[in-house]
Amino acid sequence: MLDNSKEQNTRTLQAIIICIFIALIWSNLNQPPRQAAPAGEQQQQESQGGAAAPAVQVQSSAPQQVTLPSAGQAAKHPSRAELEAAKSAVVNTGVSQVLLSRLGGRVLSLKLQDYKTQLHSEEGLDLIDNPDGTSFPLGLYAGSESDERVMYSLVSINGAPASEQSPVVTVPQGSTASLELKGTLPSGSEVTKKITFRGGSYLFSVDAAVSRRLPDGQALWLEWAQLFPASAESGRNAVPHITLLEPSGKIKQVGLSDVVEAARGFGASKWAALGNLYFMSTIIPLAQGSNTVLGREGEVYFAREPGGSESGRFEVYSGPKDYKMLQYVGDYHLERSIDLGWFSFLALPLLWLLHYLYLYLHNYGMAIIALTLIVKTALLPLSKASFASMKKMQEVQPEIKALRERIKDPTQLNQEMLALYQRRGINPMGGCFPIAIQIPVFLGLYNALSNSIELRHAGFALWITDLSAPERLEMFGIGVPVMVLLMSASMIIQQWTTPNPSADPQQQKMMMMMPIIFAIMFIVYPMPAGLVLYWLVNNIISITQQVYMRNTEKGSVYMATFVVSMLTLAGGYILTLI
Repeated sequence: MLDNSKEQNTRTLQAIIICIFIALIWSNLNQPPRQAAPAGEQQQQESQGGAAAPAVQVQSSAPQQVTLPSAGQAAKHPSRAELEAAKSAVVNTGVSQVLLSRLGGRVLSLKLQDYKTQLHSEEGLDLIDNPDGTSFPLGLYAGSESDERVMYSLVSINGAPASEQSPVVTVPQGSTASLELKGTLPSGSEVTKKITFRGGSYLFSVDAAVSRRLPDGQALWLEWAQLFPASAESGRNAVPHITLLEPSGKIKQVGLSDVVEAARGFGASKWAALGNLYFMSTIIPLAQGSNTVLGREGEVYFAREPGGSESGRFEVYSGPKDYKMLQYVGDYHLERSIDLGWFSFLALPLLWLLHYLYLYLHNYGMAIIALTLIVKTALLPLSKASFASMKKMQEVQPEIKALRERIKDPTQLNQEMLALYQRRGINPMGGCFPIAIQIPVFLGLYNALSNSIELRHAGFALWITDLSAPERLEMFGIGVPVMVLLMSASMIIQQWTTPNPSADPQQQKMMMMMPIIFAIMFIVYPMPAGLVLYWLVNNIISITQQVYMRNTEKGSVYMATFVVSMLTLAGGYILTLI
């Protein structure tokens, strides 16, 4: 059983490294391409043409069965020119600026004032970029009727009659402002939309009502429509996704290929979120057991949530995926929309520590360096145990080689190797076990850095002006990934300082090739600069620790770790001053 145990030890270590590598690359690959609707559905849609499609019945765990309007029903959507021509209201909450159109009571623009479109841009990021002639957010459906062509009147602001045709409403921090819109549906029913904004918040509420109770099985539905262009799937930060929080508390990720060009029920959920890595828009129905409906029209995807048969109340969040902020916008568990992976129990405290360090260092690059140093110091006992085990395995390689040359019987060879390990106090798997324990910490830290919106457009030093994007230093018109090359060089040095418990030349070559493979893959699938910075600092400290663990006469590895950590932190600070 113990024959070739040293090779098993090395292969296990290689497998661990390769698994980490695959996890990193997989998280940066694009989502699968969208799939067209099945041929039968396409033919059905084509045969319907522009006529109103029959309602779709969807059953769920909701207390009542509801009738849904089909996505294919509508006449031609109003053009953007028509929407903009309708007298509009502008609401400034201090963190976002919302442009409302009276035609359909739709949101034409929602600009985030603290988040810019691009690095060094002064223009706020607009979360609504729907093409002309498509649906816009905040659509209301009363049974099979839509308010898309309803010309609303702005009847009041904060309960007082609205005196201006196109008011600009500013909502101070801690205050609220309510805009009440009234109109008439094609059936003659009066419809009311009351939108309440909160100062300093990305959360607002929508109260909708109709003058006549809808037939049994029908309800008021609120819709959020958002553009998910196919081109966005090629960019890591912009890859779109849809997330549902089920009543059980389980998060459900819906692939874009599962959303067809029709209204399709996806079961009961507490909310539906449409967004990307850093931003999202979410409808939170306050009715119990609400049944989420998803659909799309071309590249515009929509989520609908129901209210009651006469009225409905909804909360809407449209803003950044800031973990701490999402925790405090209400008891809706919106922070669950941030995917921190299997090791979220480790990623969360690391994310908190990163934010805490930033409060003192005022630079997220410096905070990443400090966080890496803290983690490496905390894991030093495990690193020492792993290093000592691999060093012992390396020391007995000549004796194991002699045993193999002398003993040809596998059973006897296993017995002799077991006896040798027992005499030397060696556990063949002792080098891998401490490393395996560290993997959850590594992946937790990776997920924390990957999902931190604070790194978006956050600079570090010199040419590294955005820690959420791949770094490139322009040299003679060519972008050179300097940190990736430094990281690869540090990996090669780290390999030289790590004891190799195997005498197999092929395995030794494989281990030495890993840094080159990583460098190539990091260039082909670029990682955010913040992650590369973490890995580079991690390697620098690992090299220091291994040198001092290999040569104990040099001094204490703990003292060496402390000194090099302080020098690394000081070096990073000096770079920020250049």
